[in-house]
Amino acid sequence: MRKLLSFEGCVSPLVYALAAPVLLLSQNLMVALCYRWRGVALQGDAWFWLLPLRRLAQMPGVTATQAATVFALGFVIAWTLAALSFRRANWSGRGQRISLFAIFPVLQIIVVILLCVMPRRLSEPDEPRGDAVDLAEVLQGVLAGVAIIVAAVLISALTLGAYGWGLFVATPFVVGTTTGYIVNRRTPQTGTRTTAHVLAAGALGGLALLMFALEGFMCIALVAPLGLAAAALGGAFGRAIALFGHDGNRPLMSIAVLPALFALEGGMPPATPIDTVESIDIAAAPGAVWQAITSEAPIGLSPGLPGLAGLAYPVRSSLKGEGVGATRLGIFSTGTAVERVTEWKPGRVLAFTVLSQPPAMEEMSPYRHLKTPHLTGYVVTGDTKYLLSPLRNGGTRLTLQAQTVLRIDPIAYWKPIARIAFHLNVRRVLKSAKIEAEGQRVE
Repeated sequence: MRKLLSFEGCVSPLVYALAAPVLLLSQNLMVALCYRWRGVALQGDAWFWLLPLRRLAQMPGVTATQAATVFALGFVIAWTLAALSFRRANWSGRGQRISLFAIFPVLQIIVVILLCVMPRRLSEPDEPRGDAVDLAEVLQGVLAGVAIIVAAVLISALTLGAYGWGLFVATPFVVGTTTGYIVNRRTPQTGTRTTAHVLAAGALGGLALLMFALEGFMCIALVAPLGLAAAALGGAFGRAIALFGHDGNRPLMSIAVLPALFALEGGMPPATPIDTVESIDIAAAPGAVWQAITSEAPIGLSPGLPGLAGLAYPVRSSLKGEGVGATRLGIFSTGTAVERVTEWKPGRVLAFTVLSQPPAMEEMSPYRHLKTPHLTGYVVTGDTKYLLSPLRNGGTRLTLQAQTVLRIDPIAYWKPIARIAFHLNVRRVLKSAKIEAEGQRVE
């Protein structure tokens, strides 16, 4: 088995032509078996043959354990295919760079075909053996980084529900350390090249999360600056370990620390309150403003940046009854929030507390349905209050106060992002109330 996963040596065209298609089709076989095991009909269209893991993510009822199992098998398959492709390129004396793309979905089919028909070069190979070894180390380092990223998300997010320093800082640092060490352990790389390899591992890890439907594009984009910075720092650390000849097991053993850190954060989740207070002056009497904030008219304004990012934004509201204890339904882009009125003073104060709320965002993903844990329960809205203050000119100052609890670390990174989203949503609600109330005044 170890020889099968090795990047050293050569593989003949016949062996490669027999083994590579089997490895490719084994991914389809895994997905087909999962569908059969759950008793779900499988549609064998072009997407199934080109991106079988995409079809697995669409399977109803797929669990984190099943996803983790398929990932582990899929990673072994990807590593084996990459190793065989590299050794097949060694046999031809060229094409090692082409073999690097054997880990990319769809492209790997083209790579396999090219390597199957590539003849042996009789003259001197275009890539010296040293470069071939260098490329092999790079590929192994990138694959290791991708594996750590996906495994961390499976353990921390899907299994333990922990979103914090371990996932967003420690994991990228370990990825950078591991990748930086592997790509430098035999052939020293420059700092710039090491960073490039580390960033490639991070980018491919994000792509893998999208493919496995473990995260959406926007979440990956939001965390990218923090994660890539930590990975680059880890890459420099791993490179230093390799160059100074320290024990190679140390950077790899650091991976074992991550599950303990995830478990610790899962048992002590953060809870940081964020208060949002916004006001707007409206050229209408408090009575007209009260009618505007209690009406069922939809919010006609564009959701702006929150809508583009897939964040939940209010669409309209509906009151079931009047007075304290009445039920208020907040219709958001991601679902309906159930709220209970806690203060009711017509023309003066409307306050309510949120009993249940929809997901905080709708992920951008190649899949129609993506249910990652952080969409629910990690941004919790509590008490919300409208205050109506009469102005001397006959108008009204409408103030909206909202309390939200953020359960994601590092809070110093996520809090400013959350504040911007809350601010934009609240301003949109206030502007809509202003337009409706002033429209009533004109009529």
